[in-house]
Amino acid sequence: MNQLSRSAGLKIAAVILWVIALLGIATVGIPFLTGARPSVDGPFLGLVIFSFAVDAITIVVAYGVWQAARWGIILAIIISVFNAILNTGGAIGDPNMAIRIMAGVFVLASLVVIYLCLRREPNSLSRPFETGVAK
Repeated sequence: MNQLSRSAGLKIAAVILWVIALLGIATVGIPFLTGARPSVDGPFLGLVIFSFAVDAITIVVAYGVWQAARWGIILAIIISVFNAILNTGGAIGDPNMAIRIMAGVFVLASLVVIYLCLRREPNSLSRPFETGVAK
């Protein structure tokens, strides 16, 4: 059975991040900010603007993950933790069932991204320790 390499896992994580960011911008950011959805006031408006900014940054972070850049992987983990926490509230408490399902999928996708960013090469743990001493 073929095992998923770290670089392939990071590319999958980058695609997931990119899709989450674009869906977040298309379904939350743009409709609220352009007035296509009912207006929001107070702290919720700040959360929408913050979420829109994070989604825009996530597109750049996805590129960093695709390139296996350390900064991209670190930011991807931070953003995925933020997305998982933020969307858990929507998955549990939103009255709209479609948004509940979408938020639940986002939580799962964020957890997958965290896993793919933190995992190591499949063979690295099973290789014997090499000291470099000739035998």
